[in-house]
Amino acid sequence: MARRIAIVGGGLMGLSAAFHLRRDDPGARVTVLEHDRVGAAASGASAAGVRAMGRDPAERALALASLARWPDLDRELEAPTGYRRGGGLRVALDAAAWAAAPAWVAEQRAASVPVELVDAAAAHRLAPGLAPSCRGGVHCAIDGQAEALATVQAFATAARRLGAHLEEGTGVRGLVVERGRVVAVERGDGAREACDVAIVAAGAWTGALLAAVGAPLPIEARALQMLLTEPSPAALAPVVGAFDRRLSLKQLDGGAYLIGGGWPARITDHARNRYALLDESVKGGLETAAAVYPALAGRALARGWAGLEAFTPDDLPIIGLVPGLEGLLIAAGFSGHGFALSPAVGDILSRLALGRAAALGSGLAFRQMSECKT
Repeated sequence: MARRIAIVGGGLMGLSAAFHLRRDDPGARVTVLEHDRVGAAASGASAAGVRAMGRDPAERALALASLARWPDLDRELEAPTGYRRGGGLRVALDAAAWAAAPAWVAEQRAASVPVELVDAAAAHRLAPGLAPSCRGGVHCAIDGQAEALATVQAFATAARRLGAHLEEGTGVRGLVVERGRVVAVERGDGAREACDVAIVAAGAWTGALLAAVGAPLPIEARALQMLLTEPSPAALAPVVGAFDRRLSLKQLDGGAYLIGGGWPARITDHARNRYALLDESVKGGLETAAAVYPALAGRALARGWAGLEAFTPDDLPIIGLVPGLEGLLIAAGFSGHGFALSPAVGDILSRLALGRAAALGSGLAFRQMSECKT
């Protein structure tokens, strides 16, 4: 009998799981239930950085496994993601940050993350236009960027092509549990989607679903701001960050600069994915970007938006089996840096859903609030 798998959430993790499931087992019946449209929440609003540099030790292996796949991901999915490997550069603008950089590099290199220390001259060659105060930085050649919505659509297209059933505009009331096992997902209209395995990858809405079946998660919803400037001539190849500053800066293929870095927005309606940008965050994001990359000073802002992200106390995702509930998997709490991990996370969820071995490493399994390091 074909294995029935219901996936709650049409963001990148759910779509990647659907793609991998149908690729790994063409006989599996895979249904994705998305309450809005695919990519409408955090996945589509992401800065779309693809990095290994600066990861927590617990997720480095996952990041390296994902980054190994990104160069060929368009071919795998038979759809464009907008990916390009322009490298990543984290700069030091003061003496204290520059003094701390060698130890930061050594710790990551010991874990096989290919970062290198670069002096001021090399940093300016990698990213012409950096602030004159730049003392140097850390470069990771395998880092890069993609396009958020293009990547969401690429996974959705690939999953559909392989036979997954994607339902948009389909809310989920809850999980149906019988004798300690999830047997169905209850839709918003009260109908049940019977399943052998349920995968909950509902981002900032995951916590409520899990709490209702006695498996509360330490997840907090936050809205993170993104700013987009008017287009400029191509000048910046790497993704630029800075020690001790909130900044993720990249130039898109069309010439616009995308400015992130974790500046908060205000959630106005969690259930309906509504937010409001904060003047102080917009100002702070623009000023920080211009301090690191002065060419942005006075650059016209085209638009801004936010995505509702699910954060854990230790900023590490929770992936895999839920103890005490058979037939239930989760992928949640990516804390604003899950985009790059989507190829590897989908592969792991597929393997677990099909009863196969999956090497996840330590530190990312299901954990309660008291188990999260802070």
